[in-house]
Amino acid sequence: MRRRCQYLAAGLCGAAIIGTAQAQDGGAQAGLTLSPGLSYEDEETRARLGFGARFDSITPTQRFGLAFDGAFDSGYDDIRDSLRAPRLALTYGMESRASALDARLSYQRDRISTLVFSDDLDSDFLVTGTGQRADLNASTSLTFGREAPFGGTVDLGYRSRDYQDTADPTLLDEETRSAGVALRFVIDPRLTARLGARVSQTDEDAPGTDQRRVSLNTGIDIAVNPALDASLTIGTTRITDTGPLGRDTTEGATAALSATQDMPNGTLSGRITTNVTTGGRLTTLEVDRALDLPRGTLSFGAGLGQIDDGDLQTLARLSWREQAPRAEYGVSLDHRLAVDRDGDSAINSQISLSWQQELDTLSRFGADLSLRDTNRLDAGAADTRQTSLSLSFRRDLTPDWGLRTSYTHRWSRETGTADSDDSTVFIGLERGFQWRP
Repeated sequence: MRRRCQYLAAGLCGAAIIGTAQAQDGGAQAGLTLSPGLSYEDEETRARLGFGARFDSITPTQRFGLAFDGAFDSGYDDIRDSLRAPRLALTYGMESRASALDARLSYQRDRISTLVFSDDLDSDFLVTGTGQRADLNASTSLTFGREAPFGGTVDLGYRSRDYQDTADPTLLDEETRSAGVALRFVIDPRLTARLGARVSQTDEDAPGTDQRRVSLNTGIDIAVNPALDASLTIGTTRITDTGPLGRDTTEGATAALSATQDMPNGTLSGRITTNVTTGGRLTTLEVDRALDLPRGTLSFGAGLGQIDDGDLQTLARLSWREQAPRAEYGVSLDHRLAVDRDGDSAINSQISLSWQQELDTLSRFGADLSLRDTNRLDAGAADTRQTSLSLSFRRDLTPDWGLRTSYTHRWSRETGTADSDDSTVFIGLERGFQWRP
């Protein structure tokens, strides 16, 4: 845990140093939002102080951003217990015509029963129950030769996931370190060759399984004509699992073929991939269509997936965004075939609906509905589902102060256990501050 704290401390120190330098360039802007009020949660009413702080700076060659938000609840002796749902995001970038540097750091802690984490639907299964989860992610990448015939990207990554106050013994803390390199060689304006390598090491607390993954790949990108691009990639992957029962190795070839056709109002694309996983060979075939709408965007797709010689599974995707003069709407749907690190498989489904409406010049209303479902394909494994409904209302009372109310209700269901639900109600005031350092 000490090493993880050192990562976070180093990121915050870097934020202070870089932020000061950017402010001196005159392109900086800072903001602070305070929301004092009352919250009702877990059948208790507490005083709550919500906060959000942000600092951004942009120059012709550099950019920096720092954001931190959360809330403090009354009635706790330990400040860590009183801090609710903290989120930290730090970004830094520097670029020139020849190269670009990008660095990111993020931290998030919240209840397991909330749908706030950016999980990978291709590999993460839904988790229900009590307790909290904390995610720390850090990454950096260097791109060189941006306008040269030879170039590439080198990247490093670190990720940790900690569970706190949980009752499920299968939820184990883990950390992952990764490194990768991707090189490109422009042979002529229509043909580019690629060469890449990636290695990652995941260490899981006992009695979990550690995993090392090494992959190599090569490929070509072809501009068939001004409106049609195609790509072919072949490679190999080796996965080594080390656990209480010994060591197990899985390896095999990988391949991907894709094509994208420009259309008058969007694009049409298709791809077929085959990859090696600890649960067997995963093969998918997908077709996607993207449309540019007068006031928004629409994209959708469908496909098939299969693990080894198992049953064919349907895949689907939908994303719609619409901007009206006084409202904004959004719908997204994902239906994916997933395999986790342990080799277990499932169908992950996620649906999100959002609506933001300006009622008048002073009032705004918002509604969000999210549903996530994990349907396990392994015999005897428990299926899980979570649903979250959020309603919010804001009204400007004075030029500086506003009224803020919100209601959130969450349902959780897991096969073989009783359903659970909880609600959170907040009512309070809000004051925002903006200034340029």
